[in-house]
Amino acid sequence: MYDSMALFTGALLDALIGPNLFVPGEPFLVAAGFQLHQGVWAGVIAVLLGGLIGDQLSYWIGRRFGRKAQTRLINWQPKTRRPIARCRLLLQRKGNSVLLFARLLGPVAWIVPFIAGVNNIEWRRFSLFASIGLLLGVGQFVLWGYLLSYGIDAFPWMSDMTLFVTEHKQSIVTLLLIVIFFVMAKKFQWKDIRHWIITEFTHRK
Repeated sequence: MYDSMALFTGALLDALIGPNLFVPGEPFLVAAGFQLHQGVWAGVIAVLLGGLIGDQLSYWIGRRFGRKAQTRLINWQPKTRRPIARCRLLLQRKGNSVLLFARLLGPVAWIVPFIAGVNNIEWRRFSLFASIGLLLGVGQFVLWGYLLSYGIDAFPWMSDMTLFVTEHKQSIVTLLLIVIFFVMAKKFQWKDIRHWIITEFTHRK
């Protein structure tokens, strides 16, 4: 089990621009949840503090070095170009919501504090929403760690859910495929879907 300093360091590196490309924070957050189940709060405090400092450092790195730092990051890791562009677009359209739910945004989560600094978002505004988002993002993994420390047998509903999914796996997959089809049909318009089906059928005949 990680000690508090290791949890702090892991959460810090997970939030700090650059190292967070390589350091996954989830194991440290889940470990804090395990410790919480044992009555130890130090781990939770450590990951929250590490995440807070990491977010702040990333923000000020972006604020201080701006576009130059962004360009260097893209040159160093070209795969970051798309997440950065997407993050900038999201911040322009829904700034407060993105700052609040940054840690739940998957592929762009790691870049939000840095881009917020690059875009000169007011520090107080960033700190307010990012701090609330930190509680949400870290809290979900700490909660998972806390629940997992009990074991699945301690939660009958989880056992029932696992059994249900196992027994109805094919039906669930079929349902998901149908949902995906309707979503894609709505996105690309039914007219285009019908045209594609007719074209494919005609060519095959």
